[in-house]
Amino acid sequence: MNSILSLSFLGAGQMAEALIAGFLDANLTLASAITLSSQRGISAQNLAQKYGLSFASSNEEAIMASSLIFLCVKPAQALEVLRANAPLLKDKLIISIVAGIPSHQLFDASGTHARIIRTMPNLAVGVRQGVTTITPHCSARREDILVTKEFFGALGALYQIEEDQVNIVTALSGSGPAFALLFFQGLLQASIQQGLPASKARSLAAHVLAAASALMLKTEDSATSVITKIASPQGTTEAGLEVLKAKSFSSIVATALVAASRRAEELALSCS
Repeated sequence: MNSILSLSFLGAGQMAEALIAGFLDANLTLASAITLSSQRGISAQNLAQKYGLSFASSNEEAIMASSLIFLCVKPAQALEVLRANAPLLKDKLIISIVAGIPSHQLFDASGTHARIIRTMPNLAVGVRQGVTTITPHCSARREDILVTKEFFGALGALYQIEEDQVNIVTALSGSGPAFALLFFQGLLQASIQQGLPASKARSLAAHVLAAASALMLKTEDSATSVITKIASPQGTTEAGLEVLKAKSFSSIVATALVAASRRAEELALSCS
């Protein structure tokens, strides 16, 4: 990036902080070039102080400070925030991380003045190991898409998807890490109960999940094929797999994913 872009964040929650931490770590911008506001000013003040950012006392002030706006508010607030500030949004690029709200609703709420790119990052962007999908609205220019890809591409894996795929991706890459961490928690607790020190159990369990991910990312083998390679007949892995199959583990995970995707659809309907 040839010059430092100024960024404004509307919202100061966990995802906003993860993005800010990732962008700063990747040297994509400077702390002094980031302006932050939130409905609850204290959260924005605390975050601004933590990273040395500029604090805006209102969304209006934050919007006027930058041409690149990250919309990081709660879904119930997103359209209201845009409608209230529509006259200020002309020629602004709005990058939304808000779950459930389609691009066309964001565009209409901006008074059709802004350019919209919908994204869905996950929390791991804060350590630059995240997954982000981007979905440009027809209002977005080519250079808008390039800037968005440059920012999020520095924070981990990046995929461009269609609008009708966003809700399932919200469930998969947005909520999926939480589902995986529930599995991690089970591995951790059982390991500790079986006598491993907590710190060693935590590290081993984390590397177990990383190893499984690496096998899927570095080969084209199916999960079933890799499982077969790991599980020797009548061995330790097979004994554990029999329990998971008896408990319908895969079906439970699939049901959780569908529930998360449906919730994303509900958010769009409730916020329209």
